[in-house]
Amino acid sequence: MAEAKKAAPAPAAAAEAAPAGKSKKNLVLYIVIALLTLVILVGGGVGAVLFLTMGTNTAAEDPAAAHDEESGGKEHKKEKKSKKKGGDHAPIFEKLDTFTVNLSGGSTVLQTEIHVELDDEKMKETIKGYTPKLRSEIILLMSSKKPEDVSTTEGKVKLQAELKEKINKVLGAGEDDDGVKSVQFNSFIVQ
Repeated sequence: MAEAKKAAPAPAAAAEAAPAGKSKKNLVLYIVIALLTLVILVGGGVGAVLFLTMGTNTAAEDPAAAHDEESGGKEHKKEKKSKKKGGDHAPIFEKLDTFTVNLSGGSTVLQTEIHVELDDEKMKETIKGYTPKLRSEIILLMSSKKPEDVSTTEGKVKLQAELKEKINKVLGAGEDDDGVKSVQFNSFIVQ
């Protein structure tokens, strides 16, 4: 009987040890599952952030370039946009000529030397090709002015704007970036 009593406690101890072993295994299993879930969520979050920021960087930096890329890309406009953003290059000026014209309504003469600001060196060649037409249009515009139209600072600034518009029209430039950026007088004599 002593042996029977000793045998009886053994199954009870085994019954107690089995749930403790299963609970430790379950605890380890829950921890592993939680860690894997955490790794998947963090990795997915990082991947989503990278994906979203990579997709929007080009559009955020230059929306016009992103639109051009979608529509087949226009390299000329992209170059213009990058030059506009950079702005690191020195201004490019081209002397048109020295103009001497009779002003409207009298015997007053206007003599001025005109320089134009350009966006790139290629535009210099374009302007040289249009020189005869540009000279004619500039002479017609300036000779239509009266002495009092060009005697004030406001009148001279207005003439600069009109010359810029006329020159860009002759060049077929739709935007300011495609043609002359500004018109400068290096001398301006009214006699």
